[in-house]
Amino acid sequence: MIALFNTAANENSNMSFLFYVIFGFMALMFLFRAALGYKRYRNSIYPYIYDNYLIDYFYKLNVFRDASKSGMLKKLLGYHRLNYASITNNEGKLVTQIITLIHSKGILSIAYLTSEGKYSGSDSGNWYIKRTEDGNEKKFKIENPTVYLKEYNLHLSQALEGRKAQSLIAVPDNSDITNLHPTYKVVKYSELPDVFKEADCGYGLNDSEIDEIYEKLGGKVDRK
Repeated sequence: MIALFNTAANENSNMSFLFYVIFGFMALMFLFRAALGYKRYRNSIYPYIYDNYLIDYFYKLNVFRDASKSGMLKKLLGYHRLNYASITNNEGKLVTQIITLIHSKGILSIAYLTSEGKYSGSDSGNWYIKRTEDGNEKKFKIENPTVYLKEYNLHLSQALEGRKAQSLIAVPDNSDITNLHPTYKVVKYSELPDVFKEADCGYGLNDSEIDEIYEKLGGKVDRK
């Protein structure tokens, strides 16, 4: 009986040790992946949307596969949903990325650009970015996000059933936007929290309506 008891105890000890090894390995891999992605996160629009990187953004995205809710936005706006869309041209090239925020006071669509520099452009034609690289000033032509944001808003209007949405364009902080003259308002990333606080389309949406619009835009809602 004593021998059998000792054997069972050893097996339980080995299983516990194996569990901790596997758990520790998974935790290290999680943190390693998180560390690899932090630089890209830090230089992006996301720090102005999410409370923090590791839990509010990375954990939700990689474990739950759902970053449609933000701790920061919950504090500012209450219940909400975020939808991310990548817009491509006829050649399949990524031209614009759009975030749609669905909240209790309406909907806000944000076309955001990731390049820093001195921007110029209007509602029509291409946009241009000037910046200094290797000591030389270079000028780059980019697709006009205004055109694609207008097209996206037509798609969005079908999900809104007649309700209006607010729209704007966001660029990195280290950018010059004095030569930008589109119809849509242009802001720096760091201005977004204030934009969120003031967002109001003049109508209200309850939680169910927010989820319904989110689903129409392609999001998935767990209704269990």
